[in-house]
Amino acid sequence: MSDEIQVVDPAAIEPTEPVSGLLERTVIRAGGRGLVVFRVDDETARFRREGTTYGWVRAGRGTVARPDDERPAELSAGDFLEIPADTTRRYVAESTSLEVLTVVDDEPEPTGTDSRIAVGEGPLLVVGPDELEPTVESPELSRETPFPDEDVLPMRVRVAGGAAAGWHHHGENVYFGYAVDGPSETEYGPNGERVARIERGECFHVPPGLIHRDTNPTDEAHTGIVWLCGGKPWVVNVDGPGGSETVSAAENR
Repeated sequence: MSDEIQVVDPAAIEPTEPVSGLLERTVIRAGGRGLVVFRVDDETARFRREGTTYGWVRAGRGTVARPDDERPAELSAGDFLEIPADTTRRYVAESTSLEVLTVVDDEPEPTGTDSRIAVGEGPLLVVGPDELEPTVESPELSRETPFPDEDVLPMRVRVAGGAAAGWHHHGENVYFGYAVDGPSETEYGPNGERVARIERGECFHVPPGLIHRDTNPTDEAHTGIVWLCGGKPWVVNVDGPGGSETVSAAENR
């Protein structure tokens, strides 16, 4: 098990175009999942992914729709979206580029399709930033989620200026994140002696079971978007870092 927090600038990764109109950067892969940033400048061809997509709109406005949808789902900055597995979809950008961060199953690239028949069960869900529900608590952190009952928990996390959150870990969950504001610093490692600095616009991955705490070294409140992938317990609050960096699966039970 890795004991390093991985921090990556998406801008440093060359984009690919797996289907027409879809510019993708796979930023981090871990635990059978991938954190992918994509951009649509006009519109994409129809395509599908095998796994469920959990996304957050970083910038722009646009729509996403299945082939038979009479009214596309509207997207704008700050929205969260969920697209069921195997669903054929097409994105359209409006006015400016549509930029979305998504967590997907770690699978081959999306598959283009000419099918006009809707594939995939369940609706495309879009939840605005003012419709989130409070979720798991830790000292000095505010966490809200659009989808409280899924096996992936996307969250908007807020930390007040100068605040240091309580020590915690996320059990066996695969944990991806994105810094909307920055910088932030995450303390971890034996006795909390290591620090991962995350600048605005950077993505990160925290290994399962890693005891850590999030701190805000500035006077301004900061916001992050995170995805916990796996299931409960989502968060386990602990007294301190101790002399061990990680908590084993047995200790989580």
